[in-house]
Amino acid sequence: MKKILIPTDFTLNSFQTIDYVLKLFKHETCEFYFLNTYSYDANGLDAIQLLQADEDWFDKPKQNAQKQLGKLVERYTLNCKALNHQFFAVSDCSELLLSIQKNIKDLNIDLIILTSKKEKNLGKKTQSIVEKIRCCPVLIVPPHAATSNKINITIASDFKQQVNTHQIDKFLNILENTNLEITVLILEKQNALSDTASNNLEAMLDYLKQISGHTASLHYTGASYNLKAYAQSHLDGIMCVIDKKPHLLRKIGVFKSDIFSTLKQLHTNTVLTIHQ
Repeated sequence: MKKILIPTDFTLNSFQTIDYVLKLFKHETCEFYFLNTYSYDANGLDAIQLLQADEDWFDKPKQNAQKQLGKLVERYTLNCKALNHQFFAVSDCSELLLSIQKNIKDLNIDLIILTSKKEKNLGKKTQSIVEKIRCCPVLIVPPHAATSNKINITIASDFKQQVNTHQIDKFLNILENTNLEITVLILEKQNALSDTASNNLEAMLDYLKQISGHTASLHYTGASYNLKAYAQSHLDGIMCVIDKKPHLLRKIGVFKSDIFSTLKQLHTNTVLTIHQ
């Protein structure tokens, strides 16, 4: 049983994301956890006013969240045609990142689903989740994402570092009953790979052949800036990008991950982010 966590703010975009994910995993046995976080608007209240607030003031945000989550679970339980799908509600008075971290551990989550915006730049919450959630793959779904009967997954990398395949394993295991086509996209010219990159690429190809039984397709972009052109011609597939292991200056917040400039190019694609 695969467990998938889907944060929702009850907007149209988040509903479209859920619809896309259910189609993507229609052949798989999954538990879907709809997560909504809420907080209390204490702006303008001093400590005494906060102490004097009645129970209704505290209960209202919780009740609203639980009511909408209940409707969401009911809607998909009644309308979902896949008998192998189950739906659950998770309501937390917490920051979204902290709630995701907690539920990954408590529920043994296999995959996080995020809804992206139409803008090129990722929202601060999405950036924080991609940056901080390193134990679990994150799938970022744009508005109006499309699926096809045969899912193409493109693993894009310059292969200057060896790819840790653990999170790729987790994602491919969820799609074990789905017709997949895997492509490896090398962000370099074919004759410009170093010996290290060539060895890392060979290790990736051996891994993919072992798990799929056939050789993955290969494409070279010639340069990383050609990634966008490739992605635009594969909008119904999934682009897989790799967030490198953070160095000390990134850990303390001086620098951000290079993955965000890559995600900016892929803002109209469904993107799987995995972490080294």
